[in-house]
Amino acid sequence: MIKQFLSLALVVSPPFAASAGDYEVEEQEHSLTAFLNGKELWTYNHDPAEGKPYFHPMATSSGINLTGLRPEDHPWHRGLWFSWKFINKVNYWEESRETGLSEGRTSILHFQGRISTDKTTHLQLKLSYTPAASTTPVLIEVRKVTISAPDKDGIYTIDWESEFFAGAKQVVFDRTPLEHEAGGKKWGGYAGLSLRMNQDVNGGLFHNSEGQQGEAVAHRQPAQWMSYTPPNGGFVVLLDHPDNLNYPNKWYISEKMGFFSPSVVHDVPHTLQPHSSLKLKHRVIVSGGALNPPEIEALYTDWLN
Repeated sequence: MIKQFLSLALVVSPPFAASAGDYEVEEQEHSLTAFLNGKELWTYNHDPAEGKPYFHPMATSSGINLTGLRPEDHPWHRGLWFSWKFINKVNYWEESRETGLSEGRTSILHFQGRISTDKTTHLQLKLSYTPAASTTPVLIEVRKVTISAPDKDGIYTIDWESEFFAGAKQVVFDRTPLEHEAGGKKWGGYAGLSLRMNQDVNGGLFHNSEGQQGEAVAHRQPAQWMSYTPPNGGFVVLLDHPDNLNYPNKWYISEKMGFFSPSVVHDVPHTLQPHSSLKLKHRVIVSGGALNPPEIEALYTDWLN
């Protein structure tokens, strides 16, 4: 499987654009940008030089940008992005402040995008995960990202689906140990799909599917979804799919950083056996106005159906 994927060179589809009234998607060399009423709504960056693809900016239909990119405290944080922490004890998360590189390298092997007739953006990527000291990937990912056009209420969704393929050797996904474990840290437990917000939207409210609010209550608690309401308007919610490993996942949240993530390996590492795969599915809902829990539950049910 890995050898098959490695035979692919980086492929980019011909330039494309979709336009319908006030919504338009344009392609640049290493990114795609959606515009709403002439203003940037989101940009998906897939530059091979950066390795990990990400959304930034990611704004609400009301014009509030939610994401932060490479903040001083954690310059490896990239808006809305995915990263494992440790794969076979190699760090794929943190990057050197001098070189911008991590011990484990995430590389884009293939990228392709298209626009459907309903103005939905479809992206497909193949990525490899390789220790810096090696030229042989330990893992291949096939990623599908689907972004809807904003609906009549200004709500749009991002579906993020990944399948991870092991090669001839087993793959162990791990995280920084928790405080009660050997070598544990108070910040242990994070890995996976993550959203880092900018300082302009800090000071808002986290709220989960269990009715828990705020970091003091909702941090490290299992939930089907987690929402964030910025103090200056706008709204974003991340949904965890029932088919995911360890569902409902425990959420790592930080009010100080403006960060949240459903951590798929929060409690224990996960071992992927040789020639097997792991699938993960999440949905991100971005709204110009706040949604109440019943509205989120309805959107959650709609996603599952």
